[in-house]
Amino acid sequence: MSKKVIKPIVLIVVFIAALITFCITTNKGNKDMTTKQADATLPVMSFNLDKIKINTLHGYTTEMDPTKMRDCVIPISDDRKLSLSISTYGMAVDRISYKIRSMDGKRLVADDEISSFSNKDNTIQADVSMPNVMDENTEYLLVFTITSGQDNVYYYSRIMQTDGKAAAKVVEFAKKFHDETFIKDDKSFFTTYMETTTGDRNTLAHVDLTSTVSQITWGSMAAAQYTNPVIALKEINDSYDVVTIDYVMSCVDGKGETEYYNVREYFRLRQTESRMYVLNYERTANQIFNSENSFISDSGSVMLGIRSSEAEYRANEAGSVICFVQEGDLYSYDINNGMIIKVFSFRDAEGIDERENWNHHDIKIVSVDEAGSIDFVVYGYMNRGTHEGEVGTGVYHYDGLAHTIDEEAFIPSKTSYEVLKAEMGKMLYLNEKNEFYLMMDDSLYRINLGSMSVKKVVEGLSTGSYCASESNRYFAWVDSANQYSSNTIKVMDLKSGKTFEVKKGDDQYLRPLGFIGEDFIYGQANAADVVSDAAGNTTFPMNGLIILDTSDQSELKTYTPSGGYVEKISVDGYTVTIDLIAQNNGVYSEIGQDTIMNREADSKQKIALDTSQSDTKLTVSAISIAGGKKPDKLKQLTAQMTINSHDTAVDLKFDDNTVHFYVYAKGDVIFASDNISDAIKQANDSMGVVIDSNQQYVWMRARKNAVNAFANIACNEIDKDADSVVKSVSAMLTYNDVTVSVSELIGAGSSAVDVLKNNLPDKEILDLQGVSSEDIIFYISQGNPVFAMTGNTSAVLVTGYSSNGALYIYNPDNGATTSMSYEDADRMFYNGGLHFITYMTK
Repeated sequence: MSKKVIKPIVLIVVFIAALITFCITTNKGNKDMTTKQADATLPVMSFNLDKIKINTLHGYTTEMDPTKMRDCVIPISDDRKLSLSISTYGMAVDRISYKIRSMDGKRLVADDEISSFSNKDNTIQADVSMPNVMDENTEYLLVFTITSGQDNVYYYSRIMQTDGKAAAKVVEFAKKFHDETFIKDDKSFFTTYMETTTGDRNTLAHVDLTSTVSQITWGSMAAAQYTNPVIALKEINDSYDVVTIDYVMSCVDGKGETEYYNVREYFRLRQTESRMYVLNYERTANQIFNSENSFISDSGSVMLGIRSSEAEYRANEAGSVICFVQEGDLYSYDINNGMIIKVFSFRDAEGIDERENWNHHDIKIVSVDEAGSIDFVVYGYMNRGTHEGEVGTGVYHYDGLAHTIDEEAFIPSKTSYEVLKAEMGKMLYLNEKNEFYLMMDDSLYRINLGSMSVKKVVEGLSTGSYCASESNRYFAWVDSANQYSSNTIKVMDLKSGKTFEVKKGDDQYLRPLGFIGEDFIYGQANAADVVSDAAGNTTFPMNGLIILDTSDQSELKTYTPSGGYVEKISVDGYTVTIDLIAQNNGVYSEIGQDTIMNREADSKQKIALDTSQSDTKLTVSAISIAGGKKPDKLKQLTAQMTINSHDTAVDLKFDDNTVHFYVYAKGDVIFASDNISDAIKQANDSMGVVIDSNQQYVWMRARKNAVNAFANIACNEIDKDADSVVKSVSAMLTYNDVTVSVSELIGAGSSAVDVLKNNLPDKEILDLQGVSSEDIIFYISQGNPVFAMTGNTSAVLVTGYSSNGALYIYNPDNGATTSMSYEDADRMFYNGGLHFITYMTK
């Protein structure tokens, strides 16, 4: 063979060999650069109450802000004995210490070490004598620290010295009720507690006392308790106690496949000498998705099973890749390639670990592209992996071809998952330029994931001054300082980073109201119609609404009420509900509602969340796929994490002075706002409580049965000839031993709220709008009078209430205190715009 022939052959062989070597090396490198999440390692702490295990605490690897870590409350009796148990899971424990602080975290009450404890079979037991430094029936912060070598793990709770035996009876009853739900033959236990059956009879996802006893006992499902119940005491007060029970339920379906469900039971109980009253009971059940089970229907739908009606899901533009979140797991269903991918999960494939299954995180899908790649955000408590024991927000990119996950940024937080969710869940967006937007502490931040630089785009936002589209792509706001007097709204397209302005003349004030899809809704008011009452409350009566196409800023629709003005709106799908108000004797009051529609819904949706009925499971949810069919074969994959060679941490400097009110209901934070009135309404509807940024109760349903009218209520001599608004404020100050000329201060432009804030520095002044007489009596039960407007320029003080439905009203014009029914008082307060002012001691 000639050299001319041999040489090309040799070159080809060398090239092929090099190519093979390169591919092997590259593939080996990719394999080495990916890994599964590290297993959970942190111990779990719990406590024993009369031999019942309660209040399981999970560990944090960094010190948290204790005022944002309000979870369960540990009751201890007068003997101050505390029995604790720690499941170490093999972690060596060198030292256990604790600190007790005041609820605002500022005062250290006790600091001690647990000197003696036993450690057997990876379980530590200790009986601790708590110091005699706590006032009875007063909540304190309790922080345990477990030291293992050079590492510390922190555990947060509340503690209260109270009647431990009474608390034990409440827990024992809740456990008994829970056990009875698995007994189908004897349903007599529930007869005393059930209400008239008015609830949805066709669901097991949510049952309560208005459901049927059959639903309470799991209907025809062969429900079995798979894990031990995790019992937690969430609230203890004189009026009621709140208990939650979490557990995993299992059931074998008709195909012989085992299904698992995360279940939570919520109890609001009142204990008397004669019996236990079940004021509220609710149970929620959500199926843990298992891709190894049959989950594709004959029509190609993704069967999610029993779950809440709200689901996080998204498809790419072609509808070929469906992503969904179920019980803290992110899955991707690639229809064309017949693959189901577990993209992100803290749960291991083997069994259900109590640490991995602690569902204190959320996942938000940001985008899905045509290759099946996904941008998503995980925020909350990190159960395992690199950030185990931290709370934060992780920004991730899943590569749909390589099936790998890159962590692009991690933003640590010092708050609990519940607080993080309530605050940050309002705004999350990632654009194609790798710019991540999120909202925290009333500011909108932009993080460049390439350079890891941070910019505060908008700050000082307050309730009512901003809104975001459902996709979070568009963000609209006005300057909070000019919330009621701005003729300009800024609208930012976070995809491009560009901002445009909506502007009117100086005689028209504008307000952002919301979005319907991506179309922006704003209201306009005549400057002359925007008024403030004598106490400083502003009413913004809008004479019309405009719906704007954000793509070209063209006006799609204009709405003008046939009578009255627009007060506010709410959006549901493509329908806008409008609350209307009208002026009466200088005060605006509600006159009804109106509705408008905008654009037809897309009838060509490729995917939708649907429900159907099952004989055993009742209502089940599924993601229906247009033109879908059941695949012949389905391949299962689990995405692997890419090992980062660079630091992804982003440190945002938050404002610790931001005032927020948190609504705790059913064991969780369900709402966060800077508006106390909105928080009270949410808490009232949810049977919850309102806590401020210092862990102080600022509203609850619990109160004394009656409070006599306060004595020594009178305005000072300086203000005796002023109007009733001035005299009411003067009387509140005098009641607190403060004498100033309120007439002079208000005459100089100060509002009633300003006067109280400046002269009662040890009080937290609460400006309430739109609440009822029932809502304000909590403050009177705390010994604080309530200022109430009765007209545009008139006011009274509420200074007490009786047990038979009457309020005690102080009239500053004649100095007399009289009783008035709640109904009559509400009518009088309605004429004042339901505007109240009161305070709490800081």
